[in-house]
Amino acid sequence: EWWRLVTPILLHAGWIHLLANVMVQLEAGAFFEKEWGSGRWLLVYLASAISSSVLSVICMPQAVSVGSSGAVMGLFGAKLSEIALRWWEHADTPARVVSHQVRKEQCVAVGCSVVTVMAFSFIPYVDWAAHLGGLLGGLVVGVAIFSLELQLPWCKVVWMILGLSMTLVLYLVSLRYMYGEGNVEVEEELRDVCGYYQQQFPEYECRCMKEEYGNGNGNEGNSQD
Repeated sequence: EWWRLVTPILLHAGWIHLLANVMVQLEAGAFFEKEWGSGRWLLVYLASAISSSVLSVICMPQAVSVGSSGAVMGLFGAKLSEIALRWWEHADTPARVVSHQVRKEQCVAVGCSVVTVMAFSFIPYVDWAAHLGGLLGGLVVGVAIFSLELQLPWCKVVWMILGLSMTLVLYLVSLRYMYGEGNVEVEEELRDVCGYYQQQFPEYECRCMKEEYGNGNGNEGNSQD
């Protein structure tokens, strides 16, 4: 059920959880989309959502995790990559001087946001692995995407190759571990997802087939933030 690597970002653990993520995305997320364009924004967002889900499955296989904060952390990670790649550009025109100053301010703001989210990631019922996975995914995908904006042609090629290589290594290794070498055993009550929810919410009604997810790939829900 590969789609379950993406669907957790559409689910939240309550109205407060949903509103908190919506507020962040309306502020920072909308700004990044305007700056990058919808295509690049969506690529970073979905790639980070997948990496957040994969690391959550690997590190917390018994948890049920939902929320879009892992994908949001990926946006922050991609922004940090963009800032780092363009940090050493020559500020030889007034426009580039302004851009350099703006990037300095963005670095402080995004850095503080990342530190704050990660600091709250280790309290109960928060999925630290999803936050870290989204951040790492955004960092490597950001290097591949924003290397195209570098001034020197050889820098573009080198950083593009490096970014693509890091992205492939991160996703291929983590997915291979999750699906194969991880060999994670799932607790008995999580083998029947409907039964698990009915234990917590007796009024919950559903009909589903009991599947034996012995490799731990049925991970969807602990609040990501």
